Amino acid sequence: MPTRVRPVAPEFYVTSGFGNRAGGFHWGTDFGRNGGSGGHPVFAAQGGTVVMVGPADGFGQWVVLDHPTEDGSGTTVYGHVIPEVRHGQRVEVGQRIARINPDSNTNGGVAPHLHFEVHRSVWVRPGPDRLDPVLWLASSAPPATGGTPVGQLQADVTLLSPNDSGTRNPNNCSLAIVHTDEGDPNGKVEDLLGWLAQERAQASYTLVVGRDGRIGRSNDDNYVPWAAGSPANERGLHLCFKGRASQTRAEWLAQGRQLDAGARVLRDWRDRYGIPLVKLTGAQMRAGQKGVGGHADTVDAWHSTDHTDPGPGFPWDALLAKAAGTTTPEEGFLMALSDAQQQRIYTELTQGLPSRSKYRASDKPVDTLAGMVLNIDARIHEESTERDALNGVKAAIDLVRREAGKGDAGAKAVLAQIEGGN
Repeated sequence: MPTRVRPVAPEFYVTSGFGNRAGGFHWGTDFGRNGGSGGHPVFAAQGGTVVMVGPADGFGQWVVLDHPTEDGSGTTVYGHVIPEVRHGQRVEVGQRIARINPDSNTNGGVAPHLHFEVHRSVWVRPGPDRLDPVLWLASSAPPATGGTPVGQLQADVTLLSPNDSGTRNPNNCSLAIVHTDEGDPNGKVEDLLGWLAQERAQASYTLVVGRDGRIGRSNDDNYVPWAAGSPANERGLHLCFKGRASQTRAEWLAQGRQLDAGARVLRDWRDRYGIPLVKLTGAQMRAGQKGVGGHADTVDAWHSTDHTDPGPGFPWDALLAKAAGTTTPEEGFLMALSDAQQQRIYTELTQGLPSRSKYRASDKPVDTLAGMVLNIDARIHEESTERDALNGVKAAIDLVRREAGKGDAGAKAVLAQIEGGN
């Protein structure tokens, strides 16, 4: 095996060399290829240890490898990439360590390419201890391991988690599993990804979606996340919504952009991996059927965890209709409204309102609009039943007697009037 290889495939060429260029001195070498570089693999130029990985100013993200003397010495830097290794990990020469970030919104604001640096010993700021990578690579070989671009949905932001069970073939996945993170529903995707990127989180998903409609990637499709226990982790691609299992259907339907983003993910997994847009039960999952379900369904299937997300109010019909390119009548009505109009409906349904009674003790909120409507319905029915009972209707008297037997004071008073009049 060679002791040093080029960090990219043979078809890549130097697009910007080491040295002076417009705007100042370029302390590394850029590699690109005809037809686009985004998603293409990046390889360790020498064996070594990952000493820095993740977010880096100007690069979006980077990987930095320290090479001991027996591996050739020095330090190499790989910028504008999506890392596929962890801090402290030992890598071998030619091992795939990253891929070129295709998204200029998250790769440091550049056209996709690899920025490659060589430092004489440890990582240092620009100066004489940075070497010309082309000269350093003069006797190198092409990467021995090869590799192909990762074909998967391009997220708005990517921060890969170290919490996974290794690689898998996503074409073998039969399930799309939906979760909620149980954090602040209005929180940022970046904050959730940042937590999942820590080993102490002991959790990860494939993709996450926020209320603003942005999609974040926590794991590549070809990695097994830690999302729902086994075998759901291995069999499924896992999508987490910023939100809570306690949310009502109305609260979910008010988040049109989030549902649109989730539908885009499920549509991609249907088209790419053949996972049908069919809601499954736990029993159907256990039987090996392919389709879509929630974390709670995996609990019914295999009892690996005790979670209940995404909750009973989750609008499966609306989400799957969106993913299929159709709409439910209810959801079609909401989607015809502006975000402001949808927010107004949500506010009216969920905000607390004071009593309208002239005898109210204060103007403090006592219930939601929906609760008040239900209370009005209840009171009208109660008054009608009590009136019928006082008029001698046997069915009504039986109902009043039933509630009086439960200790209800109002029913007791009506029953006393009925029995006192006999």
